[in-house]
Amino acid sequence: MRSGQLDTPADLLVMDANLQPVVLDWLWVGIRSKESADPPAASGLRAPAKVTVRSWWDERLRAGVYLRADGRLLLIDDVRDFDNQRAEVVITCSELVGQPAEYRPQGGVPVACRVHLTHSAPYLDELGQVTDYKTRAEVAVIEVGRPEEGDQLLIAGTLYNVIAYARDSDDGVVRGLWLKPVV
Repeated sequence: MRSGQLDTPADLLVMDANLQPVVLDWLWVGIRSKESADPPAASGLRAPAKVTVRSWWDERLRAGVYLRADGRLLLIDDVRDFDNQRAEVVITCSELVGQPAEYRPQGGVPVACRVHLTHSAPYLDELGQVTDYKTRAEVAVIEVGRPEEGDQLLIAGTLYNVIAYARDSDDGVVRGLWLKPVV
């Protein structure tokens, strides 16, 4: 691999026990979007198209670790040492994309984050029946931890209260929330 291909500095991140990001180190990477004739539109915080990243071999590069570079947040899905020389690796990542927002925890410090917002999402009761349509947001757990009722999100100049956790939506990477605009 030519060093000119590794042109982007990236932070290597993990989550600690308190769901806070910890920067392990930084490294040079080359980020390329995978070619696709017709990538589907994003329907959540995870972009449907995968991203390919090249880097020098590092034992800390493994599935479940994050890379943050040029304002992008990438979750490592797979790391391949294709020539088995421990020299360079090809990494497949999921990109977490959304609009810029600010998470405001009760009694905490505001944090910049990214949010995927869906207006008029079907709200289900305990029996799985649609009872209402509300605003739903997806946030990255590594950026905001696990928001709770009463916390707030400032999205595109509109302040929202978190009114509930969207059941079955927390997969350890992304968490779904039900929101209500503050009037």
